Amino acid sequence: MNRAEVPPVRAAFLIRTAMAVGVATFLVVAWFIGSRRQPAASPTGMRTLTTVMYTAVGISAAVVMALRLRIDSAEPALRRALSVVAWAVGEFAALFGGVLLFLTGDWRLALPGALVFALSLVAVRSPE
Repeated sequence: MNRAEVPPVRAAFLIRTAMAVGVATFLVVAWFIGSRRQPAASPTGMRTLTTVMYTAVGISAAVVMALRLRIDSAEPALRRALSVVAWAVGEFAALFGGVLLFLTGDWRLALPGALVFALSLVAVRSPE
């Protein structure tokens, strides 16, 4: 029995789409739930989490851009793998912001991570 294989370009598109839909869904749910309740962490804990979030977002943006530079000179198979890694790093930043949105109800804390995720999707296109 032969198994039909998904072409690499199609697989990358599906992975990219699944990540984008997952992040969007998580942010909408976090906003919906987080905006209807009291903040779940103390002000000191939130300052610490916010600092960690900004640090993680900055590192994520730097990693996405470093991977973007590396992708140009990579072989096609490695290019596909590095693209998925870059998108995953951007997704991490967005999900971290979503957790803070869920904990505080403040949508402004989700924006930096969402912007890094958007950066990863724009800067690192689906490999051909």
